[in-house]
Amino acid sequence: MTFIKYVTACAGACLLWMLFNAGRTNVVQEELVVPSLPAPFAGKRVFFISDIHRRSVPESLTRKAQQADLVIIGGDLLEKGVPYSRIRRNLRRLKQIGPVLFVWGNNDIEKNTGHLLQLFEEEGVTVLENSTYTWQIGGSVVRVAGAGDRRLSVDPLLLQHTADTEPLFLAIHDPAAIWHIKDRSRIDAALSGHTHGGQIRIGNLSPGEPAGWKYRFGFPLLISSGFGTTKLPMRLGAPVETHLIKLKSRS
Repeated sequence: MTFIKYVTACAGACLLWMLFNAGRTNVVQEELVVPSLPAPFAGKRVFFISDIHRRSVPESLTRKAQQADLVIIGGDLLEKGVPYSRIRRNLRRLKQIGPVLFVWGNNDIEKNTGHLLQLFEEEGVTVLENSTYTWQIGGSVVRVAGAGDRRLSVDPLLLQHTADTEPLFLAIHDPAAIWHIKDRSRIDAALSGHTHGGQIRIGNLSPGEPAGWKYRFGFPLLISSGFGTTKLPMRLGAPVETHLIKLKSRS
């Protein structure tokens, strides 16, 4: 009986720990070297957040990310059942940091996408649907391409008309979808989410790919562990992540 109580107590403690981990707020400070980066962009910061799902974005997070110059939401801003009031509040919190770009995730399309687009328009959020955002400082430009639309269809020719001489970042929800994009050699870096880093990892055992920076397709690719959770509000071995990315030139 004592052994059973011990096992039960350990299991309960583990569940509480996983619940606690799922509710944490973490801004990872990172640097991204872009050899072709124009001088005015050196030192500028991008705040990347993905897979918010059911969570509320707290003021403490926006304070930690206040140094950012641009915000990119890498999909799964929500999931089925999340009220529009919470979505609007989260967007307004993120807007406190800087201009907000959004790419679609698989859970976003469970909502009324027409209503969501109206909400994005009202809140001044730029939706990238197989399109490119021009980030400009003076006469210098960096492009941010967003892959995927409301059907989660990726346009293979998305990058066809982008200039070779301008730095290009790709924002996409599912990193596996990059395989469908042609002219990938134009990309300087890509930001993605979707996997949650596996969400619950025990050693190498997990249903999803580990999070982190990878070098694939000839460029650095970030797979974020994400801010929220899906199905179970628990995390183990795959901590909550948002990213404050400082841009640097090679020099």
